[in-house]
Amino acid sequence: MHYAFDIGGSKIEFGAFDASGDIRSQIKVPTPTQDRDAFVAAIAGLIADADREFGENADIGISFAGGLDPKTGAVISANIPAIKGWPFGPELSKILNRDVRVANDADCFALAEARGGAAKGARTVFAIILGTGVGGGIVVDGQFIGGRSGIRGEWGHGNDVSGALIRHGLASVVCGCGRNGCLDAWGGARGLERIYAQIAGLSPGQERPSYEITDGWQGGDAMASRAVEIFVDLIAGELALMVNVLDPDSVPVGGGLASESRLIAMIDEAVRARVLGRYDAPLVVPGHYSRDGGLRGAAMLHLLAGGAGV
Repeated sequence: MHYAFDIGGSKIEFGAFDASGDIRSQIKVPTPTQDRDAFVAAIAGLIADADREFGENADIGISFAGGLDPKTGAVISANIPAIKGWPFGPELSKILNRDVRVANDADCFALAEARGGAAKGARTVFAIILGTGVGGGIVVDGQFIGGRSGIRGEWGHGNDVSGALIRHGLASVVCGCGRNGCLDAWGGARGLERIYAQIAGLSPGQERPSYEITDGWQGGDAMASRAVEIFVDLIAGELALMVNVLDPDSVPVGGGLASESRLIAMIDEAVRARVLGRYDAPLVVPGHYSRDGGLRGAAMLHLLAGGAGV
């Protein structure tokens, strides 16, 4: 058995996987974000229950929305204040007296897709997340790459889409990272909502949720269709750059918007029209594990050479 956690700012999701990769148990509990002792107790309680149920002392993989210092395992950034600056994997290993490996959630999604999902058999995989915002993970030959800073694959930050925003008549906003012009503010579900609100002239509080916008687009609504066209243009411009840099064999998509297969096909077509290389088959595709890739990837962390986050 392998135990896995996918930890976010609102919930801790636990899964127990057997040797064939099938999930045998899956539980969700609220995340204690402010109290480290309560946070650790929540994890330890789920593990103790699983040990009793399966008679195991399984290793543990953890996927979370944040970065890790590659030398110390300390949390660099996360939406859980209780663990910021804490050597997550090493300390949990001591507390639980078993092997704990920790990695970023997008990296875990990329690992799941590379080893058993939409990119199975591909050598170079750049998996992207189109969820609340934008994320990414890179796997080459079934292993993570990089590691100097602990942050990698974050194609939603450090870029500047201000020119595209001006071209589409959109006003820039400050990203959660503190900068202006980041794709992360425009490339996820909240970004699509922001695009629609601006082009439709909606006041604060009148925003439409992303699913209503995509439903309207599917139904031929002109305003929703325009919002989706702008969204695809913003995504494709930045993703084409990543493809030119990485030359990936596959770009699986996770997150809530991955369920919009027509939208992903539009992004794929726009990306392949912009890149320098030739891709005759679809490159950007819905991930097989778009909903639980972080959890599944966490269960695979024990397969990585040299561990992860420890």
